[in-house]
Amino acid sequence: MDNGAGSTPLTYSDYVFDRLRADIVNGAIAPRAKLAMKDLMARYQVGLSPVREALHRLVGEGFVHTVGQRGFTVPALSLDDLEDLIALRTLVEEAAVRQALERGGDAWEARIVAAFHRLELQIGRFGSADDDGIAQFEVVHRGFHTAMYQGVVSPRLASLQANLFDQAFRYRKTLHREPLLPQEVLREHRHLMEVLLSRDADAAVAVICKHLTLTRASTEHFLAGKD
Repeated sequence: MDNGAGSTPLTYSDYVFDRLRADIVNGAIAPRAKLAMKDLMARYQVGLSPVREALHRLVGEGFVHTVGQRGFTVPALSLDDLEDLIALRTLVEEAAVRQALERGGDAWEARIVAAFHRLELQIGRFGSADDDGIAQFEVVHRGFHTAMYQGVVSPRLASLQANLFDQAFRYRKTLHREPLLPQEVLREHRHLMEVLLSRDADAAVAVICKHLTLTRASTEHFLAGKD
């Protein structure tokens, strides 16, 4: 299975892993949904073995739950899990910020500025919060947060940060039910960029930790209404 010109071919297990993970993160497969192997085989047009392997890999990453012999499900969204996720992200992001500031040079700073510029351009053309606009915004939003650490933190730390970012996206999607405030989003990320470029580690940690909690109130309100 080809993954594009010049790239390593995907195995069927990799293919199912990538597709299923994306469908869970993006909400195409809803929280609490049962993940029957027969249904997944039909959805992704593959055999049993790749589906089983992908499911077990996703259990290890926290995107799929399994309980005894009762099969696999998509994790529910809950207030307790949200608080646990924010707490863990705070620890990971603080370590990543300090490592990035210690190791990052001119090229790292340039990548952050370029990523912010792309975010600024996308916010400028955002318009109505339709599905396409939200999807395009999330690509450049993720790109900005990736640029903060790309190439300047340890691979394991970068992988953990990316995993938690995607877990948080499952919660952040609840905010897209309400209109985004483009200028507030832009102001928040400009401040984050500026404090990173200032090289003040303590200030940068304080800003990123506050940034991680910005969606808590709205998400909690949404989840409380679902109970």
